[in-house]
Amino acid sequence: MRIQTLPAGTASVRLELHGIINLQAFFQLEEAILKVIKKNVFRIELEMSDVKHMDYRGVEMLVKRAERLRGYGGDLTLVGLSPYLINILQMAGAADTFEIVAPQVPAQGDLFQRSEKTLPAVA
Repeated sequence: MRIQTLPAGTASVRLELHGIINLQAFFQLEEAILKVIKKNVFRIELEMSDVKHMDYRGVEMLVKRAERLRGYGGDLTLVGLSPYLINILQMAGAADTFEIVAPQVPAQGDLFQRSEKTLPAVA
């Protein structure tokens, strides 16, 4: 995973995440968030449109950081989540913890719904 830090206004920071967020990458992300907090910036936006997968075991760390930021009057916003990543957050029980800004995706039904194509009959 690669993290790029960008200013997002006078009192906020945008962290652009790229790649796969495995458990070790969650520790890197936690360090990046703590560095921002040490600079007295408490509004952090995680841009995740280039994230292909995240390990559900690291979601709890994001929840704890969001709670800490909110304790300082800030917030942690997740932006650009794919339906797949939103499902991971839901399965980890954390979807309601975050303000999630998902990309506009045309409604295509359930993410895991299979095509309704009929197969030829076997004689």
